[in-house]
Amino acid sequence: MHSYVSMFYFTATIMGGTLFKEPWRPQPESNMNRLDFVKSYHPHNSETNHLRILLHGPVGAGKSSFINSIDSVLQDRVTGRALTDGSSGKSFTKIYKTFKFQKYRGCSHSFVCNDIMGIEKSANSGVHLEDIKLALRGHVRDGYKFTPGCPMKDSDPSYNACPTLEDKVHVLVSVIPASSVSILPEEVLKKMRDVRQAASEMGIPQLAILTKVDEACPDAQENLKNVYKSKLLKQLVEKVRVSLGLPLNCIFLVMNYEKTTTIDKEINKLILQALEQIINYGEDFLNDQNHKWCWVTLSRLRQSSKKESTGFATAMASYQSWFSSPNSATFPEQWRDIQWGHPERDLQVVTDYEPHNYELQQLRIMVCGPTGSGKSSFINSVDTVLKGRLAVQALSDAPTADSFTREYRTYKMQKDTPGNFYPFVFSDTRGFESSPNSGVNVEDIKLALKGHIQDEYEFNPCCAISIDDGYYNHNPNLNDRVHVLVFVANNLNLMSTELLKKMRDVRLGAKKMGIPQLAILTKIDEACPEVAKDIRNVYKSRYLKNKMMELHAVLGVPVSCIFPVKNYHSEIDTNEDMDTLIVSALKHIIMHGEDFVNRL
Repeated sequence: MHSYVSMFYFTATIMGGTLFKEPWRPQPESNMNRLDFVKSYHPHNSETNHLRILLHGPVGAGKSSFINSIDSVLQDRVTGRALTDGSSGKSFTKIYKTFKFQKYRGCSHSFVCNDIMGIEKSANSGVHLEDIKLALRGHVRDGYKFTPGCPMKDSDPSYNACPTLEDKVHVLVSVIPASSVSILPEEVLKKMRDVRQAASEMGIPQLAILTKVDEACPDAQENLKNVYKSKLLKQLVEKVRVSLGLPLNCIFLVMNYEKTTTIDKEINKLILQALEQIINYGEDFLNDQNHKWCWVTLSRLRQSSKKESTGFATAMASYQSWFSSPNSATFPEQWRDIQWGHPERDLQVVTDYEPHNYELQQLRIMVCGPTGSGKSSFINSVDTVLKGRLAVQALSDAPTADSFTREYRTYKMQKDTPGNFYPFVFSDTRGFESSPNSGVNVEDIKLALKGHIQDEYEFNPCCAISIDDGYYNHNPNLNDRVHVLVFVANNLNLMSTELLKKMRDVRLGAKKMGIPQLAILTKIDEACPEVAKDIRNVYKSRYLKNKMMELHAVLGVPVSCIFPVKNYHSEIDTNEDMDTLIVSALKHIIMHGEDFVNRL
């Protein structure tokens, strides 16, 4: 047993046991619904017949074994099409290969997995990172032989110069052995983060699979039903979250079919849970491609045609108490009325919404706030509520010192069928940071509010966009402009005076334009123990009410325009109470935006 595991078990035994009483991630009793979903899946995007899943990770992580395990679940017998090796310490996979999964003779399922050479510590061993990035873009053909230390050249016969959507990768999966999480070399993790950043710039969703849970955890080895009860495995998931920057609800624990020769219901359950989310995230990516292609084309055409500060000190004094220890006491009654258990009421308002201004096709909602506050996660949470399942359009990262969002991005929300969207969009921005030369430039936000910045513009912390930039929109129309500004604040981030001044500067700029402003307070369960116990305590919590009052003091946003929410982060299934808070905030955001455009 690894020393980390030995130390954990020694400490956990003294502190009260190695297992939680209840699973920290709920598991279904039956695999039938998930298996039916996987078997019946077919991409809605007419440009591709298959969803392409790329697996990458360290040597020996279990990438090929995971492919075999998927095949085993679908065939209802243990298979071994992707050859594996568990002893050499070097990558057994040498060739880029696409694996299809047979449905019946002559017909395969509508998703494929691509296996690649493993990542190694040395710069001259293992797969070259540029080869992975080329594969993500669809430039690598089947049969290409990887050469460590030397990336593919465009003169190589296996180089695909004109990849189609079918050739490109639609979802990236990092595969890591749970038994080695605590000893993975930093050099390997750095390479994996580099690949993740590249995938993010292409908009490709990412997840992680932790394999070999039985080898990592004696409790899981004894009984696979303990996987999501294990305190040790949850710690390892947290380590991966921090190391790679993936949200908790994008990290899954599995046991591959490597040792057993018979199909096991509990092994299937873990594999299907991961596979369902992989397919869902990939499908969301594919559905976004038709709209994105049209928008980018229009952008290129456009480019080619164009060769209140008085009370701030007082507010800051109030802010000094922002992060004092939370008082977990609650009011006897809710201080803000909200109907729990019935998110469909507000959801109906959102679903029925149509702008009354005939010039407007879509209400534009801009989210801004400090780095790591949960802006992208809020967009994903809204998308999740509207879809009724986990969605991850806006790629997010674990809290870091640097903003993960680098570009100005517009996100549409699919309504019912591909190509049909809700009449509102979210614009995501780079995060605010304390230093003058880091984070988003305040002038860029103000220009975006006026509609002068086009999608995919990469923010420069040191200077605002120039009028000569190809992404500068000289003639913004009503649809280009922002109609609602939403500040996203993380109740656990100690915001500096400099950062708050930047946010207030943006708020005053929006005020001069008449743009309504609201605020979202995220991570309320981490801020308040009473909410962590029961999310329905949110409007009974004295602590959270005080924090909303203090946010009002430092930003000037009315308390009636501040909404506490819990973003989807570690969950993989929807929750009615979380949905209630999210859709309540969304309804008010839309209503304020509608009032604004009706005044124009």
